Amino acid sequence: MTMRVAVMREEVGDNASADALDTVEMARAVSESLEQCGWSAHQVLLGQDVRAFEDELARTAPHVAFNLVESFAGQASLAGIAPALCRKAAIPCTGSDEGALAAAADKALSRRMMAAAGIPAPAGTSLQELRRGLFPGPGCYIVKSRLEDASLGLDDDCVVEAADAPSLLRVMETLAPRMAGDCVAERYVKGREFNLALLAAPGGTPRPLPLAEMLFDPAMKGPAILGYAAKWHGESEAYAASVRSFDLDGTGAPTAEMIRAGLRCWEIFGLEGYARVDFRVSERGEVFVIDVNPNPCIAPDSGFVAAARKAGLTHGDLVRSIVDDALRRAHGGTRHV
Repeated sequence: MTMRVAVMREEVGDNASADALDTVEMARAVSESLEQCGWSAHQVLLGQDVRAFEDELARTAPHVAFNLVESFAGQASLAGIAPALCRKAAIPCTGSDEGALAAAADKALSRRMMAAAGIPAPAGTSLQELRRGLFPGPGCYIVKSRLEDASLGLDDDCVVEAADAPSLLRVMETLAPRMAGDCVAERYVKGREFNLALLAAPGGTPRPLPLAEMLFDPAMKGPAILGYAAKWHGESEAYAASVRSFDLDGTGAPTAEMIRAGLRCWEIFGLEGYARVDFRVSERGEVFVIDVNPNPCIAPDSGFVAAARKAGLTHGDLVRSIVDDALRRAHGGTRHV
C-alpha cells in the first residue's frame, strides 16, 4: 500500500504577502519530494472554516500529515491549530507540537525560558512588562513583533536608542500596530548573525547541520539586520546586501558554543523533527540566541535547505527524514506503509 501524506498549509489568496505566498511554493516542493519518495501527497488547505479542514483531512485519510501551516486567520501565533487538530484526529504530524510552537513563537515567554535555563539571550522587555516597570536600562534596542514571525514589521527604524523607559515605551507603542498589535524590545547585539539548522536523526536526537553566517554588505544603509525586505523582497537593496555563507573556517566564529546553545534550545522547548536557531555574536565574541523557530521554511531556496544541501542531503532526503521522525514518534520506530 502506498503511504498517503497530507501536506497541510494555510489557504493563501493571490494578494497575500510575500512570506505567505512562499508557503505555496514550499508545499509544492514538499509534495514533489514526497512523490519522488514513492508516497502519495495530497494538499489539505486550512482556511477560516476549521470544520471543512477537519473533514478534508478525514477524507484524505493520511498515514501522516506534513505540517507547513505557518498561520491561521492571519496570525502566526495560532499556527499550532494544525498539529492540535492532527492530535485530535490521531494522525501523526511532522515537526514540533502545538505546545512547542506556542512557546517559541512568544518572544517574551521564550526569552524568560532561555534565561531560566541559562541559555544566553539578549536582555529585553515586552510592552506589558515595560508598563509594569521592567526596563533593562538605557542603551540600543531592537523592537520586534512579539507573536509573529517572518520579521513582520521589522525595518531599520526598529533599532533605537532608549535613554529611559518612557522613550522606549513611546517607540514600542508606535511600532506595535504594524507588528500585529504587540512587540518586544531586546538589547541590540552589534556584530555577526548566524543560523543553525537542526534535523532529527533516526533515533530522534537532533543533528546539527552546517552553521551559516549572514554576511551584510558594509556599505548597506542602516543597521546590519535581516528585516522583512531583506528576507522577502528579492528586488530590494536590503535583500542584495545580505548573503549566506557556510565558509566559517578561520573566521573566529564560536561554532561550538552556538551548537551547544542550539541543542539546549531543542531540549528546553521540546522541539521535534527539525528546527532553526538564530544567533547574534557580539563584537566581543559573546553568543546570544535571538530566535527559536520550530517550523522553519523548507522551500528549495531557504536557508534550512541550503544547510541540508551543504550536509549532502537533497530536498527529498530532508523530507523523508522529517516524515520518518513523525512516524517514529507515533509508532515507536520508523515505519513505511
